[in-house]
Amino acid sequence: MEKNRYAFWFLGTVALGIAALMGFNWAVGAYILNHPAGASVQTLAGFERALKPVWLAQIRPELVFVGSSRVRDGFDPVLIDPALKVKSFNYGASSMTPYEARRFAQDALAQPSVKQVVVSLDAFTGNGGPGEALPSFDETRLAVTPDGAPTQRRALWLFTTRFLSGGALGMNALSVYALARLKTHETAADRPDIFNAYSHMTGAVMQRDLAYRRTRTLTMGSGPAREFSTLLASACDANARLILFFPPDHMAIQARYREGDAAALDAFKQTVRNTVARHNARCASKVVMFDFLGPNTLTTEALRDGRSASYVDLVHFRPPAGLWLLEKMGVGLPRLR
Repeated sequence: MEKNRYAFWFLGTVALGIAALMGFNWAVGAYILNHPAGASVQTLAGFERALKPVWLAQIRPELVFVGSSRVRDGFDPVLIDPALKVKSFNYGASSMTPYEARRFAQDALAQPSVKQVVVSLDAFTGNGGPGEALPSFDETRLAVTPDGAPTQRRALWLFTTRFLSGGALGMNALSVYALARLKTHETAADRPDIFNAYSHMTGAVMQRDLAYRRTRTLTMGSGPAREFSTLLASACDANARLILFFPPDHMAIQARYREGDAAALDAFKQTVRNTVARHNARCASKVVMFDFLGPNTLTTEALRDGRSASYVDLVHFRPPAGLWLLEKMGVGLPRLR
């Protein structure tokens, strides 16, 4: 009898804990989706790999952005949606590997609601190999498998991720904390102390970034090149349009790239151009590419009154600059009609 009471007490405690976790994740998820600034939490760094596939399925966007923290910082749906009259989603994640970039883009291309997928090409640099992913990335949350087949029991995996995972708990807690600190009528743009994507690069930040990134280069190894080719193959007959862009890193850091390995940088860009050209020659769904990795209005911007209007640091551009990029690329539903 004593053992039975202990078992009932133990199981009851576990059940209450699970119910509390599910209740918290449900309530906070609803709060985020219905908050006027809720979509701005997509620019936050945290457990985005775990929860963003769930948000993508819930939001059902028409326009999706995929890439590293450059993308995560640079595209805020709260700013983009009213400007372009479109429902968008930021699928960016910190230090995204080439494999993750390919898989997240595949996931976006497979969504029935999605019409355009914008991918930053810096995610395909380095030497990352097939299957290389960072913690909290999970294949079962994505709409398709690596070879393009529908993911089995995906609804179950999305449910368990949304309500029972530690990643969801972490991202939801971070998001609700950020949104709760906003005062009435404040947006993320009003609180760069909370939403770092809206902070401004200063002279001190620029110098620190130059020192921090002094050995960085943008090169495409054989592994990333294969992932990029696989991504294009998955877009060959996709209903959604794939749009690629070389990111607008500030010219100060581009000069460092050329000092570090100019030949590899040029080879990276040429490899992308050649691969896209082959794709467009044989595929019904054409890929569009834009190159902002060079001198332009954005990348040559100088500090004014001690800060930058467009950059968080030398590689992370602010959401207003992200909107400028989209306008230059002609991205948005009006351009599809």
